[in-house]
Amino acid sequence: MGLVLLTWLDRGRRDLIVQKPRHRETAAGVFALRSPVRPNPIGLASLRCTGLDAAAGLVEVDALDVLDGTPILDLKPWIPAVDMPPDAPPGPPSATRPGTG
Repeated sequence: MGLVLLTWLDRGRRDLIVQKPRHRETAAGVFALRSPVRPNPIGLASLRCTGLDAAAGLVEVDALDVLDGTPILDLKPWIPAVDMPPDAPPGPPSATRPGTG
């Protein structure tokens, strides 16, 4: 089952609006980069649920990229009819489809 997770990136810096990464010749705004330093500390992740223990209140996921102890704001089921644009082709997003990666 797919999940959508919202987190509060409480340990990330939020004071750099323009950055110059090593791979670029010029500086760019954080919204043009994939920098972890962002003015909005809310993180969004799409995950695959690999285990569920309802009695213990535990959800096991695959490949979550946050630090231990990162606060979770919300956890929702991934519903393709709601979470995918209506004109998106079937299958996972890829770099070969414009606007999907």
